Amino acid sequence: MKNTLPTPSLAQNRIDYIVYHNPDDVAKLLFDYGFEAPEDPTHLAEAIKELTRKKGRKVIKELIQLHPDKDAILKLNTAQEDNFCGACSNDSYNTESNFCRACGHSNYAGTGDEDSFLNQFESYNDKALERYYQTIVKRSNANAEDKNLAQEVQMVWNELRIRKEAKKKEEEPKPHTQKTFSITKDELILFGVVFIAGALVGHGLKFNMNNVK
Repeated sequence: MKNTLPTPSLAQNRIDYIVYHNPDDVAKLLFDYGFEAPEDPTHLAEAIKELTRKKGRKVIKELIQLHPDKDAILKLNTAQEDNFCGACSNDSYNTESNFCRACGHSNYAGTGDEDSFLNQFESYNDKALERYYQTIVKRSNANAEDKNLAQEVQMVWNELRIRKEAKKKEEEPKPHTQKTFSITKDELILFGVVFIAGALVGHGLKFNMNNVK
């Protein structure tokens, strides 16, 4: 039987719920990524959140597999529990547990963990993120009172804007540096020798002309 801890009042989001109900496996997951797992459950929750911010969807998917209610959730096949997922376009999104059974995507739940939410899109290319954005815009328009969805739309739009600005900077032509004319020491010596030789030759010719007269 898996070890569980008394769930404090702060354990309200999905990650906290998994940590406080399955601390041993969460600690092992953190250890497998090369980090020491804190014994305090609050510190363990913060550590695993930091790991998700650094590693993104990969860790989130692994956390979902540690969900204490995973087996029960996967058995729910009614239309009420299964909803359309804007990330993978499958009818496999579970509103109660806030994750997609097909791709592991989670919608923004208003928990204040924006970084963890945005890390899900690190593997998305620009077109895929644009498609997801268009999907949630339509959902937001149909559910104008959903503040979390409206905030999700804004965060995804900001992510798209940041990507476009970064791409634009990369495509901007770099200014050409003008080459300045410079003479090396060896060239200067060579010019000096040529000048002296020319002067001597000119002087010799002048001397010969005077003798001819």
